[in-house]
Amino acid sequence: MPSATNLTPESRFMGLFIGPSGCGKTVAECSFPGPIKVLDFDGRIRGILGAAWLDKALIEYEAYPPRLAGGGVPVYQKINDDLEFLLSMVSQGKCPYKTIVLDSLTSQTFAMLCDAVPLTHAENKGKKLGTLNMAGPEDYGFEATATYNLMAFLRSLPLNVIVSAHIIDRYGKADPKDPFSERVVVGEKLSIRDKIGENVMIYFDHVFRFDKNAREQYTVEFKGALARTSFEKLPSGPQNITGKDFYKYMINLANTK
Repeated sequence: MPSATNLTPESRFMGLFIGPSGCGKTVAECSFPGPIKVLDFDGRIRGILGAAWLDKALIEYEAYPPRLAGGGVPVYQKINDDLEFLLSMVSQGKCPYKTIVLDSLTSQTFAMLCDAVPLTHAENKGKKLGTLNMAGPEDYGFEATATYNLMAFLRSLPLNVIVSAHIIDRYGKADPKDPFSERVVVGEKLSIRDKIGENVMIYFDHVFRFDKNAREQYTVEFKGALARTSFEKLPSGPQNITGKDFYKYMINLANTK
């Protein structure tokens, strides 16, 4: 039976990297120990090309564009088959990867909705607005169930697992006690449906918040309103990671005596 005394920052990493588009999440993910497999739902893998410190030979990727008109294998079937195969390789002790990345949860949930709508609207079923098929309860149920299944797959892998997600402003009343109070920005939330976002957050030991400022500096927060970490020694406040190998930077901080 494993003992907690053997746990170190270099042990299996389960992390959620959040932030706006273009803030360095993919580059940070691809700095982790390789070989790395990126499940690319965003179509943004080329963002790593400017990071000279990354060993591109250790990074593989599989693209999962949303299903469009014209048929083809549904995205959920493709990702499900790929993860089943990966899990079988793990069970045989043949997995070639040390880190797996899902980039991003935001685009993955969108792809699940794209999969669901043709199924629920077959034979003129489902709600329409003009010629557009509108998503309904069954479509959102498919989106949630598919997402939870994919998270279960990833959690079953004895690898470093990193999932990215975009964030948006969260709105609330300026005065919660006043029913007529104006709506203002009160924080941030994941750019996915709230229930899925709340449920998915519980799976991660680390939630790191990335950003890029007006001076083109890339930053990360290890602790904050959404950010958290199980590495006690990681500092608070925005940390400048511009031009740095993120994994080495983070591990050095986590191991500081």
